[in-house]
Amino acid sequence: MNWIENILIIAGISLDIFAAMEIEGAMLADVKRKSLIIACTLVALLQLLFFFGGYAVCYLIDQYDVALNGQEVGYIVAVVVFALLGVRLIVKAIKKEFVHEKRRDGIRVRDYIKIIAITSLYTLVAGCACGFVGTSILMMAIVILVCSVLVVVGGLYTGYHFGFESKTGAYVIGALLLWIAGGETLLRSVLHII
Repeated sequence: MNWIENILIIAGISLDIFAAMEIEGAMLADVKRKSLIIACTLVALLQLLFFFGGYAVCYLIDQYDVALNGQEVGYIVAVVVFALLGVRLIVKAIKKEFVHEKRRDGIRVRDYIKIIAITSLYTLVAGCACGFVGTSILMMAIVILVCSVLVVVGGLYTGYHFGFESKTGAYVIGALLLWIAGGETLLRSVLHII
């Protein structure tokens, strides 16, 4: 996979975290730097851990020829995974979640660990798909770190200044990014059209 696909994949997955942090930001009376740094670190570590966990498993399966035509299967799996993750984000955009609004003094990351962990499970699946196709580890680590920090900071400050009404847009944009990455992978690596 090329660097554009990698950025689209991680950005698409990370917009789910953006929406969660946007809700958190809407509830804050003040954004404290220490809490923001902790949230960024936690999200980045979870994303890295889950991505490279999935990557390692599927990379080893491909290297030891457990799966026949591992790279071709990997591209097909990647297309399916990105399509399904996009559908999941669209469902979240359509579904109206109840948000109990209550002003807080600081970020309560522990309340969002479940959302971050669930998103990280999707990162695990994306890592697995990337492991089959042999994506650059260093490039993915950089993309994950940058995207994680951007979505946490961006989500918190967007929610803090504008509320959480744009979370639906974040879900839709995330789905579109994943579908674009999946479509590009389908055309280039599966169908060999581009």
